[in-house]
Amino acid sequence: MPTAHRGSLATTLLVLAGAVLWGTAGPASQFLYQGTDTSPMAVALLRLSLATPLLLLIAAPTLRRHAGQLRARARPVLLGGICIALYQVFYFQAVSVSGVTLATLTALCPVPVLVAILARLVLDERTMPIPWFGIAAASTGTLLLVGTPETESAPAQLILGAALGLTASLAFSGIALTGRALGDGMAPLTVTASLFLVGALTLSPTILFIPGAVAAAFDSWPTVAFLVLVPTVLAYGLFYGGVGRTPAAVTGILIVAEPLTAASLGWALFSETLSPLQGVGAALLCIAMVRAALQQRG
Repeated sequence: MPTAHRGSLATTLLVLAGAVLWGTAGPASQFLYQGTDTSPMAVALLRLSLATPLLLLIAAPTLRRHAGQLRARARPVLLGGICIALYQVFYFQAVSVSGVTLATLTALCPVPVLVAILARLVLDERTMPIPWFGIAAASTGTLLLVGTPETESAPAQLILGAALGLTASLAFSGIALTGRALGDGMAPLTVTASLFLVGALTLSPTILFIPGAVAAAFDSWPTVAFLVLVPTVLAYGLFYGGVGRTPAAVTGILIVAEPLTAASLGWALFSETLSPLQGVGAALLCIAMVRAALQQRG
């Protein structure tokens, strides 16, 4: 039916738009590093603390409805919130060390592979197959990204950036696993707002140690506003507005738009380039991401 087709296309476009907007977070942070005296920790704190009230406002109706469920599942809420705080810190630190492209590829592409592994090891989900192809592709892709640079970056800098990105990937996998535990019967935005609140509270004590870096970020307040509104509040709203009515296989493919967007903006805005072998590594990471995501979603 034409109406059903339009609805399917519309929800698919919502998921795609959300993934694309998520990919602008790294470039936005890079603009802040280049234009101000802020720090990755300050950027992480600002993103969480300023976006959380808006997400809570949007999710308010469902938060009230699911308050009892959230209290009953306090442990995964706390763990997921801590993971979301750690992800922001390590991802934005990776961007500052190695640039948008390498940081985003190493932080996001291994996530479905890590989720599948952790689901078996930690949650004892024996029905989840071990993604051997994804493990091999992601490992090879990461080695090619770090070991065959196009730029004059020091090898130690690339290795540090990749290590930070992979640590961010591990934290993101924790978000995904706790989100799975919380998502049963609750709206995704309810879960997201709850985790952001815990994440913001987790990082809030850092303001005592980096007040200057936090204040410096507002020298480029339009960029701060963009980071909070576009790749955070708007992106989550669009993605979750469509993901429930988009086929899982399609979603598994569309999420690759996030690292591809970040890599494209890294090239266009900051002249970040990949060597041919790094390009192969990036492709392997994206393939591993799609393959593992599709495998998990059935």
